[in-house]
Amino acid sequence: MNTEDLLLFGFANGLLLALFAAAAVDFGLAWRRSGGPVPALRFLWHEEHLLFGSWGESRRLRFGQYAFCLGLVLYEFTVVFCNSMAREQWPWLQAQLSPVLDTVMYLAFFAKILLGTRYNWRSLGVAGALYFIARWVYFNGQNIWFLGLAVVLLAAKDVPLRRAMKAFLGCGVPTLALVEILHFAGIVAPGATSERDGSFRLMFGYGHPNTFGGIVFGLVLAWVLLRRAKLCWLEIAAVAAVGVFLQIGPASRSAALCTLLLAVLLAGARLAKSRPVGKLGASLVAALVPLEVGVSLILPLFVVKIGPWANEIGPAWLKRLDDLLTCRISLSWAAYRMYDIKIAGQMLMDWPVLDNIFVYLLYQFGPVMLALVVILLMAALYGHARCGRWQEVACLIAVLLYGYMETQVLHITSDPAALLLCGAIFALPRARWDTPTNT
Repeated sequence: MNTEDLLLFGFANGLLLALFAAAAVDFGLAWRRSGGPVPALRFLWHEEHLLFGSWGESRRLRFGQYAFCLGLVLYEFTVVFCNSMAREQWPWLQAQLSPVLDTVMYLAFFAKILLGTRYNWRSLGVAGALYFIARWVYFNGQNIWFLGLAVVLLAAKDVPLRRAMKAFLGCGVPTLALVEILHFAGIVAPGATSERDGSFRLMFGYGHPNTFGGIVFGLVLAWVLLRRAKLCWLEIAAVAAVGVFLQIGPASRSAALCTLLLAVLLAGARLAKSRPVGKLGASLVAALVPLEVGVSLILPLFVVKIGPWANEIGPAWLKRLDDLLTCRISLSWAAYRMYDIKIAGQMLMDWPVLDNIFVYLLYQFGPVMLALVVILLMAALYGHARCGRWQEVACLIAVLLYGYMETQVLHITSDPAALLLCGAIFALPRARWDTPTNT
């Protein structure tokens, strides 16, 4: 086990223990103030309050937002710069700098969760239970991106979405620009290309074209979430242009298709003019999640092997679809024959590569976590559709398609729309989902 894994194991356990300790202190303080256990429980269940007492409330809430933005910026910089091909030019980026940045990042999120966030026990109980399960399956699957995403979502409460996206873009855009300058100046990975089926794909300073595509897709999502209902037709056209560039430049088909889909959905959202829909309409939108999960899990059952290579399958229509999705279906079929489904997940081998997030979740984190993710996504889509927040709905649907082709949806750098799940994670009233919490 490497240093990073030890750090995250310790952090995961420390955060859980600290939340239990905070609940115990909460109960003691509420009991002393109210004069009895029943009034204390009633207060804790309904009233939002800071953990470990209400001392310095305004300063702690302000500090909490700064701490979250600091953690988000460090996360973005570590992925966009330290995980670019700059790590080959300067090995100290990952060997020395990244562990320090990761430590500061997790401490910032730790401080935000424990000292800079208001909870009632209803929200804390739901989110805490989800985190307990996430920590449980992380110890089996050991995917650091998954635990990182869980911690970011816990820390995002009481942070306006607009402020978070400003921090995300404020770090991500100049850092990506720096990588591209170094790349085209010949300092980082000069002339690096990736070959597939005789065609070369530009990597733009990263180890794989889809890494670059995912980072760009994440920045586009962040811009949409920053602007939301203020998006104009020119901006929507720019989103479509980015999709075309991703297909022509790095040939990152997954990011390109999802960016183009996002542009189409944003055009529809602009025409909808923030009009909410009824329960039936919102339910139909939410039904896209189990529909995609069903397709993800059922399509590989139709595979007929006709050759030794992974993509040598039939029938012909499934082969064509598999080629379009660059072997996502045939690799899932291989996983069906190589892995057992374990309730709390398992560590996976290097092959088959499971880029379909739903098949990946099923095997690495188990059916419990897959079911929870489906429920949270459905709740988020339903809630935002009911409130007429169609730009948010557009982002979540685009991410759903992206998840069919990439597990990078576990990276907040490629999926800032994951912050839209906070309202469901903390069981908040829909009126408070807009930011996703308060202001």
